[in-house]
Amino acid sequence: MLNHDDSYYVIAIGAGPSNLSLAALAAPIPEISLHILERSEAVKWHPGLLVAGALMQTSPLKDLVTPADPTSAYSFLAYLHDKKRLYQAIVRGLKYVSRSEFEDYLRWAAEKLANVQFGEHVLAVELRGESFNVITSCRNYQTSTIVLGVGRVPFIPDWGKNAPNEVFHGSALLVQRRELSSKRVVVVGGGQSGAEIFLHLLSGAYGALGALTWVTRRANIFAREDSPFVNEWFFPQYGGWFFEQSESARKQILERQSLASDGVNCSTLRAIYHALYDRELHRDSYPAHVEIRIDTTADELHGVSPFRLGLRQQMTGICSELVADIVVLATGYRTEIPSFLEPIANRLTVVSTPGGSQEVVVEKDFSARFDGPERCRLYVQNGARFQHGIADTNLSLVPWRASTVLNSIIGRVAYDCGPATGVVKWE
Repeated sequence: MLNHDDSYYVIAIGAGPSNLSLAALAAPIPEISLHILERSEAVKWHPGLLVAGALMQTSPLKDLVTPADPTSAYSFLAYLHDKKRLYQAIVRGLKYVSRSEFEDYLRWAAEKLANVQFGEHVLAVELRGESFNVITSCRNYQTSTIVLGVGRVPFIPDWGKNAPNEVFHGSALLVQRRELSSKRVVVVGGGQSGAEIFLHLLSGAYGALGALTWVTRRANIFAREDSPFVNEWFFPQYGGWFFEQSESARKQILERQSLASDGVNCSTLRAIYHALYDRELHRDSYPAHVEIRIDTTADELHGVSPFRLGLRQQMTGICSELVADIVVLATGYRTEIPSFLEPIANRLTVVSTPGGSQEVVVEKDFSARFDGPERCRLYVQNGARFQHGIADTNLSLVPWRASTVLNSIIGRVAYDCGPATGVVKWE
């Protein structure tokens, strides 16, 4: 058991961008002692999707710290300077930062912070008197303040659950070596991940396939909405306005905003279109095409491939079958309540969202609505999209949210979390 005399001893669970931001911004605050518990052996940020050429969809200046503290030693620019790449990066342009480089930045920050405990799998969070008892695979911790930053989990449609290894979520694409040569591959899902996976396969990363089909429910393969006015949805003041809206209003708003967070980069769309055009020109050996407005189902995905997917054309209602050896589900993510919270689950308020996620109900400062000892506080990062808006699961407001949490923990303003200047007035 560890004993601490610090004014605020904080346990943060999960070493993703949210809690790394929290740790970086907490570093200069003397009254906070913070430890991050991470079950992996190293920082891993969507490792299964770090395909060649995958670019960030947000500015690298929306890093762990810069919007909250531009002078921080943990900024992306400080990382580039430390790696001796700053001049070259300026010449190339910061608009073209790859996801693999941003993951390397996250690893760099974790190493500099030196307060991330890797290989510690949190098994349970329980109450013991007036404190939380955090039980891990290695030891126990007692604290009055916990910050969750465990991220979202892959969403698998019902027909894809309990399927064999040949049917997998796109987040696992690069996690293990796969033999796809001569296989009939179907990619399901029309967002950025689906586009990147389709392009990766189309580019010959696995050799010549047997066939490649990209299927989406959407009316087309839509580009991401990226206008200046749309981007004001990712400002602090918009999140505050969204929080005050009714549940029904939030639902309608989020439905209308889908392409701002799940549209496809124009550069990716052009690369796919060019690749498909070149295939026509050179008459490549295997068929590759895109099908839109398609509902996908499967009655049986057990045993060994090939599998038969049911396709229903939304406009005509015509049904057909598609035979596949490999099915890649680029079907997004959902928020779930971590199993380690089960011992205190009856003390938390939980809401189910229209998308099938479950969220812990949080206040404006991201503290959970918790029926426990007053001194025990549980904060939730990256888990309240239906309550705090579209930016909650996006990198854009990570430093602002971490600053809000830190201010709440210490009871004073260490970082200014007030509204930024903006064109759109959210009244």
